[in-house]
This record gives sequence, structure tokens and C-alpha cells, in this order.
Amino acid sequence: MTAVSAATPTTTPQDAAARTRGPARRTRWTKGQVGIFVTLLLVTAVFLFPIYWAVNTALQTTPQQNKLPVVWWPGDLQWGNLHTAWTQQPFTDYLWHTLIIVAGVTIGSVASASLVAYGLSRLRYAGRDFWFNVVLSTLMLPFIVTLIPQYLMFQQLGWLDSYLPLIVPAFFGGGPFNIFLLRQFMMGIPHEIDEAAFVDGANHWQIYTRIVLPMVRPALGVSAWMTALAAWDNFLGPLIYLPSTSKWTLSLGLYGMAGNPVPGWGNQLIVGIALIVMLPVIVGFFFMQRWLIQGVNLTGVAR
Repeated sequence: MTAVSAATPTTTPQDAAARTRGPARRTRWTKGQVGIFVTLLLVTAVFLFPIYWAVNTALQTTPQQNKLPVVWWPGDLQWGNLHTAWTQQPFTDYLWHTLIIVAGVTIGSVASASLVAYGLSRLRYAGRDFWFNVVLSTLMLPFIVTLIPQYLMFQQLGWLDSYLPLIVPAFFGGGPFNIFLLRQFMMGIPHEIDEAAFVDGANHWQIYTRIVLPMVRPALGVSAWMTALAAWDNFLGPLIYLPSTSKWTLSLGLYGMAGNPVPGWGNQLIVGIALIVMLPVIVGFFFMQRWLIQGVNLTGVAR
């Protein structure tokens, strides 16, 4: 017995852990996975090529732009083109005007849309689903259809050549898309939470502000981002309601520069301004990416 015991190898904790883990496995890609990966790379390259070409154009000199064969990347990057483009028109003022409109529209849309969504999701009354369908039906109504009545109404109010026609309507509903997004999210919150709050003496306003809104923060982030993006890129609204160049936004400033090219320059200045206008959108997306993905995922599985 002693000899047998002595011959039996001793099992160490390291050996037991190694047997538990098993042999190291190499990740082997199948032909289908390689094909999918290559396809995604090609699609990504197609979508990124316009951005690369815009950067390449904005940082070239005029002779390089007119040169054949095409200069795929300038040896000496002309970063001064961006400063020259920005100073051709009062783009700093245009930037502040755009930020004022974006802030007002975003705050008004998110606040009013969340309030309407609360009424369409948490309250029980006759005709609730009917009015929700009416709201959804306005998604099929093009903006151009209501343009003339809105213009005449704002003209009677004396709001033309001001930011009021662009900001004030956002405080009256917030838009059907935002209402739909927030309503679907709020529908996923159990009604037992409301009942427990009522038992504790809370009213609808307290439930809305202290319970529902904190629980729908991802959806609020998605709604705010989509609204701010639409207001930042809005061109038709400022073009109609802001005839004075002193009140223009960035989109109108870019439009004005495209219509009046600077002598002696190619497309560097116009493309440079376009890149500057696009930069906050790209940077904002990376900061909002987690909220956007979370909000879209949670909204998609809500009832």
C-alpha cells in the first residue's frame, strides 16, 4: 500500500485548473465569415471614401486641384484653407445663430413630446389609441404641404425674419416621431409602478417628472440627438423665415458661399466649411453612441 501510494503522482491545483480549461483553441474563420468580413470592409470603404475625398480636397492648393493625374493626397497639407474659408463670411455669428435654434428646438421638442407621450401611454381614457393613430398619420404629411399655411400664420403674427417660427412650434408636441419613440418606451414601464406611487400620495405630474422621465433617459437621449441633428442640418426653414443675412445659420452661410465662390480659389473653401459643419455631428455621435444604441435597443423591445 505504501509503495502504491508513493508511486501515485500528486495532483496540484495548477494541473486541475489546466484540465478544467482544456487545450487552447485557435479561432478559425470559415469561408463564409471571411467573405462577410471582406464585404463589410468594402462597404465601409465605400462610405468613408467621400469623407476622405472631402478632406483631400479641402487641404489642397488650387494648382493641385487642377492637376492631372489626380492628386490622391497632397504632400504639404494646407491647413490654412480652413481658416481662410471660415473668415470669408461671418461664420462665427452663423454658428451662434445655429446653436440658439438647436438648443431651443431640442429643449422644446423633448419636453413637449415626453409630456404628450406620457398622456398617450400612462393615462387611460376613451379615444386614447385613436388620437395616437392621428399623431402617427401626420408622419405621412410632407412638410411642404403645411408650408404655406404656416408661413401665412407666422406673417400675421409678425414673426418673419426672426427665430420664433423655427423654435416655437417645437414646444407644441415635439413632432410625431419623438412622440412615437417616447410613447413606445413608456409603454414598457409596468403600470404597477404608477399604482404604487398613487398609494404613496403622488400625482401624475410627480410620477411624470420623478419616476417616468428618469426611467426613459436613453429614449430621451435618442430623441434629443435626432432633434438636434435635424435642427443643425435644417436648411429650408431658415431659408424661408430668415431673409436677412445677418441672421443666417451655418447651412445658409454654406449656401451663400457656394453661390458666390471666392476668386482664385477652387473648391477648397466650400468643402472646408462643409467639413467644419459636419465635424460636430461626427464628434457628437461618438459621445452619444452608447445612449443611442441603448435607447434604440430598449425601444425596439418595448410593448
